Amino acid sequence: MSPPGGGREKVDLKAAVKPQMLTIKVVGQEKVIHHTMRMTDKLKVLMDVWYHKVPNVTYGTGVFLYDGLRVRRNMTPVGLEMEDGDMLDFFEHMDGGAGPFIVGSM
Repeated sequence: MSPPGGGREKVDLKAAVKPQMLTIKVVGQEKVIHHTMRMTDKLKVLMDVWYHKVPNVTYGTGVFLYDGLRVRRNMTPVGLEMEDGDMLDFFEHMDGGAGPFIVGSM
């Protein structure tokens, strides 16, 4: 005699299809934002949100790093093996500085 339902367990199809979500924290010199996104979304979405929420930073003028690795727009959280609550660092490009140091120039 077989158990009710033919011995098959019910599977929640919505749970199987729904992409996993995560919240990523982006930290800059003066601003911190949190953004929730799908694991399979391109990080371009997060970068666009950063530039929109930090108006004093010109679009494309910085670099995003995750564990020391430069993050590109076409990368995804799943590709970087990110987890909920992980953090990206944002650094603005800096121009200027001292000229080249030449040994024995004095």
